[in-house]
Amino acid sequence: MTAQERHGWIIVGAIFATMFFIWGGINCGAVFFVPVLNHFGWTRARLSVVLSAGWITGGAAGPLIGWLADRINPKKMMVTGAAVTGLAWFALSRATSFTEFLAINGLFGICVGASTTIPCSLVIANWFEQRRGLAMGIAFSGGTLGGAAMTIVANYAIELGGWRVGYATLAVPIIFVVVPLILFFVRTRNAAEIGDGVEGREEAQPGAQSVARTFDLPGLEVSQATRTRSFWLICSAQLLGGLTLGMGPHFVAYLTGIGYTPTLAATVVSLFFIMTTAGTLLGGPLADRFSARWGMVTTYILSSLGMLGLMGASHPIALAINILAGGFAAGALAVQMPLLMIESLGLKRLGSIMGITGIFFTFGAAVGPIATGRIFDATGSYGIAIASFFAMVLMCAVAIFGCRPLDREQGRVAASAPPLVL
Repeated sequence: MTAQERHGWIIVGAIFATMFFIWGGINCGAVFFVPVLNHFGWTRARLSVVLSAGWITGGAAGPLIGWLADRINPKKMMVTGAAVTGLAWFALSRATSFTEFLAINGLFGICVGASTTIPCSLVIANWFEQRRGLAMGIAFSGGTLGGAAMTIVANYAIELGGWRVGYATLAVPIIFVVVPLILFFVRTRNAAEIGDGVEGREEAQPGAQSVARTFDLPGLEVSQATRTRSFWLICSAQLLGGLTLGMGPHFVAYLTGIGYTPTLAATVVSLFFIMTTAGTLLGGPLADRFSARWGMVTTYILSSLGMLGLMGASHPIALAINILAGGFAAGALAVQMPLLMIESLGLKRLGSIMGITGIFFTFGAAVGPIATGRIFDATGSYGIAIASFFAMVLMCAVAIFGCRPLDREQGRVAASAPPLVL
């Protein structure tokens, strides 16, 4: 292993820890749903609005985050986003009103986006080529493994001192572990390292990496990408996939409502995230081995089986199917989506494309829980919502199947360009 490869894997480890504590905290939100609901007396739809605020702000900020990540050092974004995220958890532990909850959750959407998915994807893509899917899978598995671990930690903290202590517990490792790790270990390769493949210094010229990425890396400009079929099919899958997350904050409430104890429901959430971790680790290599397109189609079909298991979750076998199939698919899709964007649209403007397509995902993820809460408030059941999500997952599989590889999209973009007038 060369010095460059060793440094790349050290960075993967630092990003793993970043995802573990930042997304681990976000992913354990279901255990807070009932305690916060009982404390304030809000309806499920009203609390869902609060929890969806982060998806809305994250989606709105996504294009700017992606644009900045393509042009400045992602490390700066990650440090700032992580620090503010940690402070926001402390602030949420002291919140006393709906407005405060809404504002702080809205801040999460911007800061979590700036510190994790987009900049982390760019850093990993910058360091890895042959084993990019594996590296991304290992790094991103931190988010789901963190969800499994932090769900248990947060649930214990809630039982010990209430939901306020639980929120404060999520802040500590971000401030004292994540921020130092990013500062000391995360960086991107400069133009000389990209060209030479040897260990070098930090960027001597601020614009060197941006120039190298713009002119040397394969792919489409944003204006070209928006003229492709793959771009809009990806946007469609992002929207529908985001909507299917509607059961997320309601998951523990759903399980306790059909007869499971709160402790067992929290354990199920942890088991789900363990399977999600397995999907995150294996989804990338699956895309490396075959293609991101075929990997995602297969994964969406597996996700549909998970939705069927969720429909019959009152039976332990059906719940086990949801954990195994749904959990694995959730992890694999998180890794495979950026790999599909690289496969169909290229690396040149990956950050901007992730930010723009992410608007559709975050809009769906924001609307999904609210719609789910309203369906429950109106019918007293989650059945209609889950059946709708099952259909949406199958539609996602169809959309991804229609995506094309980069060379075909480049050919079609070139063919559709207006002729030069001499």
